[in-house]
Amino acid sequence: MTRRLVTLTVLIGVVALMLSGCVPSPAALRKGPAAREQSPSTSTSPPSLVQRSALDPGSRVTIVGDSIVRGLGVGSQQAWPALVGDDLGWTVTNLGCDGGGFIETGDCDAAIGDRAQEIAATAPDAIVLIASSNDLSWPTETVNKAILPAVRAIAEAVPSAKLIALDSVWGPHSRPEDLDAYDATLAASVTASGGTALQYPDPLQVDGLLGEDGVHPTVAGQLALADAFVVASEKAGLADVVPRNQWATGAPF
Repeated sequence: MTRRLVTLTVLIGVVALMLSGCVPSPAALRKGPAAREQSPSTSTSPPSLVQRSALDPGSRVTIVGDSIVRGLGVGSQQAWPALVGDDLGWTVTNLGCDGGGFIETGDCDAAIGDRAQEIAATAPDAIVLIASSNDLSWPTETVNKAILPAVRAIAEAVPSAKLIALDSVWGPHSRPEDLDAYDATLAASVTASGGTALQYPDPLQVDGLLGEDGVHPTVAGQLALADAFVVASEKAGLADVVPRNQWATGAPF
């Protein structure tokens, strides 16, 4: 019960930020899959999203992003992509890159669009793409113009994979408008390629979820990100609850 008990108090703050009826609370999520299976659906997602086929347990999901995705400052199994894999039974490949984005190359020496073959090499059933604050030093139009070609390159490299756009995160301080512009462009590009966009209130808006650098999530912050992703995926029909005896890697609870 470690993970769920430790995060329950922290995630109460997230509940206060969520729009009533739009996203079930992470506290409810912490009750476990069995409880969530018995809860009536309150989804207000468009039918086109709800009716999408879920990614079955064991599906290969590659998550592409920056150091927040990689889990800078926490253990690899404490980063939210690994936690999502445990919760949903997916086999997750974490392609988070410190300093990377759609323009910035970071430690990978390649922007996201130029990593299409690297992504394809993971043989994914689905690919999650996330914009990054690492690109904030560039003009908004420059970043936006880089996003569509990047999505197309990835879609062409892995035509069988489901593309998923995920909103970027920031924290409790005033969020740059440029990030919202990146998210909108990424969502439009992914949906134009036949994919899905997942959106939710920034889980890191609650105080105390970022480390000393004020940028990278703590263990509790990574848990909040994982919970928000799981809820959004379930509401969009992309994921089914996995019984506890079928979790992929047996993370401690």
